[in-house]
Amino acid sequence: MTDDAASPADRPELTTERAAEWRLERITFDYSATEDRLLARMQASDGERQAAWLTQRLARRLVKALLAHLDKTTMTERTSVASNSAVSSGSVSQSPKEMLMSFRHQAAMLKRESPPPVAPIDTHDLPLLEIIHARLLQSRAVLTIELPAGPVVLSLSHDHAWQLLQILLNIFGKADWPVDAWPDWMRDGDANGTPPGDTQVLH
Repeated sequence: MTDDAASPADRPELTTERAAEWRLERITFDYSATEDRLLARMQASDGERQAAWLTQRLARRLVKALLAHLDKTTMTERTSVASNSAVSSGSVSQSPKEMLMSFRHQAAMLKRESPPPVAPIDTHDLPLLEIIHARLLQSRAVLTIELPAGPVVLSLSHDHAWQLLQILLNIFGKADWPVDAWPDWMRDGDANGTPPGDTQVLH
């Protein structure tokens, strides 16, 4: 799927077929001030753990790709939202699509679980992620991370994608990195009490 909302320079490399050898159950992100990078600690359903560094540049590309994907899948409901915008509880400064996206984001955060973080992993000689392959489907975003031990797959529902975007927004704020990749309504909203070093649960 080609993402028309983001330029090729601002999105992860896209692919249509990737091996799905290691599927994640949980992923925890932390910011390292020493490295000025994100640390992703990943755990599969069998308990196996891996970790890798993620640069601000690649994280921004991932954010833009996920937001463009959610924006595109939201377009199918714009007409019905516009017809009911007079009774919407959203901000009057928001467009019908922004109100719907804001509602979906809030609903996803209400569903968010609070599991324990993935256990610490020795950060010595961890790989640096350079490419995240993305398959952006109508109902899911399937991300494949290339690691030395083999590909790691994250299958994100829309709710998971919104939760991951909020986690990354919070960590970008902690790192004092630019947050202009997120829409104004999301940057200006409540952080939903999500602490840095947060964990994403995948089902």
